[in-house]
Amino acid sequence: MKILAREKEKKQLEEIYKSPSPEFIAVYGRRRVGKTYLVKNFFEPKGLFFHITGTPYENKKQQIWNFMQVYNDVFRPAERASLPNTWQEAFHILNDSIRKLTIKRKIVLFFDELPWLCNKKSGFIEALSYLWNRYLGNDHRIILIVCGSAASWMINKIINSKGSLYNRITGKIKLLPFNLAEAKEYLRFKRVYLSDKQLVEIYMAIGGVAAYLDRVKPGYSSAQIISKLCFDPASPLANEFDRLFKSLFSRSELHVKVIKSLAKKRAGMDRKRLFGQTGITSGSVKQRVLAELTESGFVAECPAFGKSKQGSKFRLSDEYSAFYLKWNKEIKNTRDAPDPKLWLMLQNTNTWKSWAGFAFESICKKHIHGIATALGIDGIVYSTSVWSYFPENNDDTGVQIDLLIERADNCINLCEIKFHSGKYTITKEYAKKLLYKKQKFIEVTKTSKTVFLTMITSYGTKENAYYHDAVTNQLTLDALSKQRRT
Repeated sequence: MKILAREKEKKQLEEIYKSPSPEFIAVYGRRRVGKTYLVKNFFEPKGLFFHITGTPYENKKQQIWNFMQVYNDVFRPAERASLPNTWQEAFHILNDSIRKLTIKRKIVLFFDELPWLCNKKSGFIEALSYLWNRYLGNDHRIILIVCGSAASWMINKIINSKGSLYNRITGKIKLLPFNLAEAKEYLRFKRVYLSDKQLVEIYMAIGGVAAYLDRVKPGYSSAQIISKLCFDPASPLANEFDRLFKSLFSRSELHVKVIKSLAKKRAGMDRKRLFGQTGITSGSVKQRVLAELTESGFVAECPAFGKSKQGSKFRLSDEYSAFYLKWNKEIKNTRDAPDPKLWLMLQNTNTWKSWAGFAFESICKKHIHGIATALGIDGIVYSTSVWSYFPENNDDTGVQIDLLIERADNCINLCEIKFHSGKYTITKEYAKKLLYKKQKFIEVTKTSKTVFLTMITSYGTKENAYYHDAVTNQLTLDALSKQRRT
């Protein structure tokens, strides 16, 4: 089947396929992002393809039984091999068959959902490392791929292993959800044609997760699609939140506590305040939970301008989780018989407009490369951060800047982000507010760099007199929905 949008990953896989050396690749990314689809559809037509998937909560004996069924199907031995007792025995049988093969084409061994195969005391990693070090690592035909949704586990146990797999990985792929341009391409392939604004509204609800986008059907508005996907009890996404974290993390209730706390504070929180709300006290547990959520793409760390790493804020960056925790609560009384008109009504409320503003800010932060390209600074080194100023006395008004782009050409873009149904109009009062933000930023930070104020809106900003007084340049949704990853 056709692999859509994954241009960067396809180039990397093509290099791996053409490599004259054996390759040991780690693929990781959140649940349902399309890892298995990518590997299977790229490699299966290109050579001998052996694919085993770990099964949740199964013991070693059952996992080995599953392995042997795949082995018997792929290698079709004259006599079906009896069930081994250990992974060492299973891999000996596999290696013996590989050595007997006279084919010159690639042999792809794909171990999917690896964390489930490596259950406690299974000996799987030790057996796999011996197989690679002793045999497979010397066979130029071999492409060994290990894959898992628990990103932190994959990084700690495989990629950065200090044990028997130390420095054995030859390549890694962190598969991210589709960005807006890729989601647009994916939906158009499915004959779903929406305006950029309606595309963003769907992205606010389910993000760029391939399996979620696959449920979008043509011929409906974004409101109808969201109502059907997120609030219909028959939808596969109806109970996805509960399954999502349990499938990724041990003691997932701690991860859910962090996610729920961040959902209440969309602008983000520093580490101290975050864990004060969750009640998690152990330093090592705090570090582990936050690292696992960050590596898996649910939480993003936002550095504060001019401050050390300790000044960073953490925000909820997973669109599906943020949407679920906000709006399923609002519609909980209609879950058994959802009113199709309810979501349409909610979208006209001030509550939704306020929430959508934060959601759009989060999407802009994920599409910073598209913003930089539209500003013409993609060839310049730049960094992003946030900045706030809240005086202790009442003489000054507080200031919050949620996206700041500091550039190597001694310029800074202060980005003002608005999600609006039409062209945004800057009033006299709003222009004064923007100029005050810019002035206070320069005054408090004492920066000597040139500061530009940039508007990022849905459909653009009317260029009236107040616009020209305060704003240097502007971007629209077009800047976000055009830029594919390469």
